Amino acid sequence: MSTSSTPPSGDRQTPPQVVRPDLPPRFELDHDFTEALAHIAAIRTRRKLERDPVYREIKPQLERVLRGFEWDLEPTLGTSLTARRPGVVRVAAWNVERGKRFAGLRHALTHDPVLREADVLLLTEVDIGMGRSQNLNVPRELAAALGMGYVFANYHIVLAEGDRGERGHGIPNTKAMHGCALLTRFPVLRFEAVDLAERKDKFHATEKRIGNKRTLLCELLLPDGPLSLALVHLDPFTGPRHRAGQLRQIVARLRRFGGERMLLGGDLNTNTYDLGSGQGMLYNMLYKLTRFGFEGTVEQYMKPEEILERKVFDALRAGGLAIEGFNDFARGTIYYDVYDPEMARKALDYLPKPVCRWLMGWLERRLEPWDGRVPLRVDWFAGAGLRPRSPQVIERPMVDGQIISDHNPILVDLELAN
Repeated sequence: MSTSSTPPSGDRQTPPQVVRPDLPPRFELDHDFTEALAHIAAIRTRRKLERDPVYREIKPQLERVLRGFEWDLEPTLGTSLTARRPGVVRVAAWNVERGKRFAGLRHALTHDPVLREADVLLLTEVDIGMGRSQNLNVPRELAAALGMGYVFANYHIVLAEGDRGERGHGIPNTKAMHGCALLTRFPVLRFEAVDLAERKDKFHATEKRIGNKRTLLCELLLPDGPLSLALVHLDPFTGPRHRAGQLRQIVARLRRFGGERMLLGGDLNTNTYDLGSGQGMLYNMLYKLTRFGFEGTVEQYMKPEEILERKVFDALRAGGLAIEGFNDFARGTIYYDVYDPEMARKALDYLPKPVCRWLMGWLERRLEPWDGRVPLRVDWFAGAGLRPRSPQVIERPMVDGQIISDHNPILVDLELAN
């Protein structure tokens, strides 16, 4: 399949990658450089990577995959434009944590009384061919189970088993792709992607990878007309100012993409920290404790739009998008859980081991009134030209006693025009 632009480097900004409506209803994003990825993963620096003959040989195909899409829209062809529930279209957004607990994820989306009524799903952190998620094509398998069409936009080629808490499973990656996916019961009229500049080169990250995040823009045909959607995942390894810059770029492109009705949804990573370095994270923490105190700092996690991440939400408002009416402000969408061993492992990515141990012990004592777990709001909807109804957060979906993702899904119903 092709787009309207020449595939760029994984680290460059590019013109709009518009997929034309006359393309085939199904396309698989594939490659044959799996064996070369082990060689590339062993290279230690970006400079050496750029000079490596194996990398230079596969680079054109690699760039095509990094900028690529996969889709299957056949389930949406010839279907009647009817929502699952009279008078409304239900949209859910969920960071599904790779889809690595796939059986539980599929069960929740097909059996949960609220989630199973969704007409559109905006899914972030979605794997294709990653050992940590059993090398499944997560968007394809979910879409087949739900009888929906899908569009997947790739972000990265992953050169590791996963992050610090995802290692040791012993399953080699095959396609090693990671991105976002929109699943829909309605026809897709067009789509494109927005490349987002990342401040930290992920080739040198704990989860070593090539590429950058992208925002997927899609126009769907709903029962009452078109809707333009933006599926967003902002960078957690930076601060609010950089996230705001990413969002301004997204909103500007969404406006150029067009449409009288627009919905933006996904993981905005409004965690109120700069996770780009241990020094930045400690500075953020000391600033909060000095300004708000400990209890006040915990309270700020649930209202990032007011002070600590205000620039991010200013970018939405400047683009004419509102968060009011689209979100349940009473519930968090992720938790900081001091007793979660994976949380402790992730902390080691930012802090020296002695500092990390001291900090975790201190937090354990201070968070006793909250039973060691505090909520944050990092997943959001924002819209324009729409009538939102009944926004909600599904609290920690579980199957067989296992939490499916570290994020909670968020939902909103959009009232259809008569």
